[in-house]
Amino acid sequence: MKKTFVFLFAIMFSLVSKAQDIDFDQYFLDEGSLRMDVFQCGNSESSHYVFERFVIEPYFGGSKVNLIDPFNFGTNRVKVIDAQTNTLIYSRGYNTLFQEWKTTDEARVMERCYEESVSVPLPRNEAYIILEIRNFDGEFEEIFSKLYEPNEMFNTTEQRYVFPVQDIMVNGTPESKVDIVILPEGYTADEMPQFLQHCQNLANVFAQAVPFASHINDFNFRAVLAPSEESGVDIPAYHIWKRTILNSHFYTFYIDRYCTTRDYFSVKDVAANAPYDQIYILVNSSQYGGGGFYNFYSMSTAGNMSSSDVIVHEFGHAFAGLADEYEEPDNPLALLYNLNVEPWEPNITTLVDFESKWADLVAPDTPIPTPNTNQYNNTVGAFEGGGYLSNGMYRPQRNCMMRNYAPFCAVCNRTIEAVIDAHSDSPVAVKSEHLQPELSLRVCPNPATDFIDVFVSQENNQAEILDLNGNVVMTFQLKNEVNRIGISDLPKGIYVLRVNGETRKFMKQ
Repeated sequence: MKKTFVFLFAIMFSLVSKAQDIDFDQYFLDEGSLRMDVFQCGNSESSHYVFERFVIEPYFGGSKVNLIDPFNFGTNRVKVIDAQTNTLIYSRGYNTLFQEWKTTDEARVMERCYEESVSVPLPRNEAYIILEIRNFDGEFEEIFSKLYEPNEMFNTTEQRYVFPVQDIMVNGTPESKVDIVILPEGYTADEMPQFLQHCQNLANVFAQAVPFASHINDFNFRAVLAPSEESGVDIPAYHIWKRTILNSHFYTFYIDRYCTTRDYFSVKDVAANAPYDQIYILVNSSQYGGGGFYNFYSMSTAGNMSSSDVIVHEFGHAFAGLADEYEEPDNPLALLYNLNVEPWEPNITTLVDFESKWADLVAPDTPIPTPNTNQYNNTVGAFEGGGYLSNGMYRPQRNCMMRNYAPFCAVCNRTIEAVIDAHSDSPVAVKSEHLQPELSLRVCPNPATDFIDVFVSQENNQAEILDLNGNVVMTFQLKNEVNRIGISDLPKGIYVLRVNGETRKFMKQ
């Protein structure tokens, strides 16, 4: 069965057949994880990161063999670069609430700061944690980098929240399974038995939903018993405010059903009580709603008649990077898509590069685009309407969990199975360009204070630092592939490093 998934995965993503060869024990400690907390601040036009802290946490739930992200999904990506060798040793894509907020009217008239946090295996040695954001043309750009130094005194091991953990369904070790940690939102201490029953219901939903049902032994479910002071959740439109541990609320971006939290540091603090790949937040409410962000968190209410469907739908977003396949012209998230490029989500296409998506699943006699008629029920094609857009965006089948709560379409099923396999202790193939840093010239950290590390692909290069007026303020020789250059005498500002015609910007603080 493993070989089947790897084969499908290779077809789906047109991968170069190259196994991952990062030795976990060479670069990472066996226990624990490194968490980097930052704030992303800005508006609809621009943003920047502000570093908050490094936290060393007790668990790492991910695979120890599939360290390089094989999917290239997400609006954001974290990379870990070994500082001594400029080797890419870990990467993962993810989504954030901030990237969605940037599409709203509010973001055009004001700035906000959102909490953002990434967790990676705990590096043995100095390593750069790099944050990238996908631009409107679909390419990742490096935005921020911070050097992790294992002996830095302010790397905290303090756990802000310590709560009991209850096993709901455990089928194996964290590195070989998909570990889901379930967090309670708006359950008081007296309501913990009810929360545990809702956790069991959640696990049962996955045990019955295709394709999860046939892979349920590949999952672990654990619940953190973290009570709130009050029962329920914030509903701003009705002036209902509750003192809850994760500060969740409906009416995100003024959308009534959109239930999220911006208090992401608290989410990570509570989740740190157990090993996890995915965070699922169960909200103690009977109101319809939820939200899901790729490799960030899933959220849904536990007491609504549609809860089972919402649980699976939101997990489709958070686990497999699946897009919404319905049309909703007034949804600001439609602005995320550039119809001139292929979207990164695996289950929608602009037909710009359809061959990279699910063209291999389309029968030769199925027209592309595909007419939205009963003749093509249960047919894989390209049906117009998806990603909140009525025109220019296409989905694989007429009906799907990501459109109208029907069973997952063939493309979503295949994607989910590939992602499950990537969480195992069996290596999966990766695009060769993901195995090493794409840049021949890299400058870290950014922002910088006392020094910059300049990474180059060849030794013995002449380098220059220029100010924004084009004046050369420093020249030096790059003797090695990794070079540390002191910049403490430079005034604060933005500078350009130039090596052999290539340039990289960095900020001196």
